[in-house]
Amino acid sequence: MRVDEGLEKILRKYSEGGFYEEVKAAKDEFFNRAGKVAEGSDLFEGQMKAFLDWYLFDRPLNQFDLCPVKMYMFEEGKNLPDEERAVFEGITRSVHSIFEFLKIKGSDVYVKDMVTGEKYVIEESEIRDGFSKGDVFEGRLIPSGDRYVFGESFIFHPLSSKPFIKKQIKQIKYLDDKQRLRLIHKLSIMKLKTHQYSHIDAKHIYTESPVF
Repeated sequence: MRVDEGLEKILRKYSEGGFYEEVKAAKDEFFNRAGKVAEGSDLFEGQMKAFLDWYLFDRPLNQFDLCPVKMYMFEEGKNLPDEERAVFEGITRSVHSIFEFLKIKGSDVYVKDMVTGEKYVIEESEIRDGFSKGDVFEGRLIPSGDRYVFGESFIFHPLSSKPFIKKQIKQIKYLDDKQRLRLIHKLSIMKLKTHQYSHIDAKHIYTESPVF
């Protein structure tokens, strides 16, 4: 089983039936915080991927204290064949962070977690296009066997924002994951504003006191 197939199973289980209304409420919650884009916008697909990533990995279900990927393991893990269980266990151990793109060598992608400083190699990555040296992006790495694969959601930040992002990371580096997630969300909102106010230099948006 592939990671994307496992995520599809989890999404199906926690978006249908009794969870249908919860997904609707979660969408309102997400887009009220992150900002909503028009369905025909170039940003729409990326925003929907960001929502699904948040819903599956970060948002605790209303009646539980676990997000869907962890709830699935809690409910189904003991009944899964070993091979499938390994896929779902890997999904629960994903690395969600702000990364810097380092290089591509052959079919392998090299990135660095800007929060921890740890470097990762995504071997034989199916996603290689669109990267430029020094790119800073929000992403998720998911263990799959003895390697990592990229999650589906990417948010690329302007290169000019890198000094600001580094400064922000220094403030949260030794704090808990909730602080890291808050920073990730804060930066994603700033990125959206660079599209909403495309005539404004990003340095006026990626700042402690944004004008917009």
